[in-house]
Amino acid sequence: MSSQPLRHRLLCSTAVTAALWMATAQAYAAAPAKSAPSKQAIEACQGKKAGDSVQLPLDNGKTVKATCRIEGKQLVAKRGASIGP
Repeated sequence: MSSQPLRHRLLCSTAVTAALWMATAQAYAAAPAKSAPSKQAIEACQGKKAGDSVQLPLDNGKTVKATCRIEGKQLVAKRGASIGP
């Protein structure tokens, strides 16, 4: 019995695994870094606690509903629905 087909399958599976690993690593490296929270998002939560509702001022002069959330070690106002503090 020839071991050629077995070697071929092993080589192919190794090549596919390496290609998937490299694609995953490239996708992770290309992911955009999180931007720092805005000054308005930080100021809106001063004196508040996680889970408190606040009005977040936007650059166009309008305000939107937001919730104070802990991001890193800082409390910031985040727009959108979320569950818990």
